[in-house]
Amino acid sequence: MNLFNQRKNKAFSYKSKFQKEEQKPSSEMSSKWDELKQTRKHQGKKGVRLSGWLIIFVLVIVLWYVLNNYEL
Repeated sequence: MNLFNQRKNKAFSYKSKFQKEEQKPSSEMSSKWDELKQTRKHQGKKGVRLSGWLIIFVLVIVLWYVLNNYEL
């Protein structure tokens, strides 16, 4: 059945007339980028944990304030 055998998309190998050749980044720039990624990778985990705990702490304080002022 054609219901389960769907057509595949056409693939084109079109190159723009204004497309420049691929330029590879210099080794100096790529090494700096790799160093930056490594330092940010270690810092990101602590930052997410700290911000997560801060958000939870603020929500608990707000909930506590609302429940203290709640009258039946």
